[in-house]
Amino acid sequence: MGSQTQSTNVPTIVGKALTVIVVLLSFWFVWQQIQASEIDVLDTLFNSEPIIFLSVLCIFGVVALSPIIWKFLMLGCGTDISYRMCFAIWWTTNIAKYVPGKVSLIAGRVYVARRYGKGVVLESFVWELIISISSAVLAGLFLLDLEGISFAAKGFLLSIAIASLFPIISPKLTQKVVRKPFAMLGRGEWHAETTMTRRIYSITLILMMLSWLLWGLAHKFILLGLGVDASLLHLIGAFSLAWLAGFSAFFLPAGLGAREGVFTVNLTFFIGGGVAGILVVLSRVINIFTETVTFGIGTLMFSKKGFEEE
Repeated sequence: MGSQTQSTNVPTIVGKALTVIVVLLSFWFVWQQIQASEIDVLDTLFNSEPIIFLSVLCIFGVVALSPIIWKFLMLGCGTDISYRMCFAIWWTTNIAKYVPGKVSLIAGRVYVARRYGKGVVLESFVWELIISISSAVLAGLFLLDLEGISFAAKGFLLSIAIASLFPIISPKLTQKVVRKPFAMLGRGEWHAETTMTRRIYSITLILMMLSWLLWGLAHKFILLGLGVDASLLHLIGAFSLAWLAGFSAFFLPAGLGAREGVFTVNLTFFIGGGVAGILVVLSRVINIFTETVTFGIGTLMFSKKGFEEE
């Protein structure tokens, strides 16, 4: 029994160690960029322009837009949820992404939204994965005019972006493919008529692109506050691909470290490494702040009485 427990704990320990190493190395890289530029971080922050605070509003906008996107994904999966419940469920469960592995995030949302059908919520996660990758890659195309990126990398990015548009061409077929793994597991009824339409998917994709615009504006305002200017389109592309890297690193809590490292690298193609380092750290800090605040708001909205009345 003891040996079995030890063998079970080994992968867990290795996973946690890997997570810590990746996060530390990523932020060490960011700090090295700041140190190399010889920027006085505190002096830069204390002398920043007030416009920097507009970034907080933009990131709040992103967090407010996410439940609306989920509402349309759930609608495409065959369930119509009120906006109030979408905001309450999303904001209270989204905080679980800071637990490594995304299992807590998925399990939490499935449990909280179980009245709408566990299968539907699971399916919405797959659609969320698809549309997140597609929109992030499409937004990443704004980097194609940068000279520092290789032709091969640009070609690969363009190919993925074109392939990611398949759900718009045939949302019905995509939904059948999405449901196939669940049907093979024999859990739930997955043979019902598909409900994802081209209109619903297109609206969701547009909303996702709007969220990348808000992220780009947030980073633009941070840079302007620091006395630096950069192309809005480049900022959108740099962050979307960095976010995708963090999103894909499922073992990291909320992509912590991976997002910052890739974002810094992307930014150095068109702004200085020191400013880039400050930007990525501020971006994460503001993001955590907004998600913590909305978690509290969601908890208040998600009262037991209110939930039962919905």
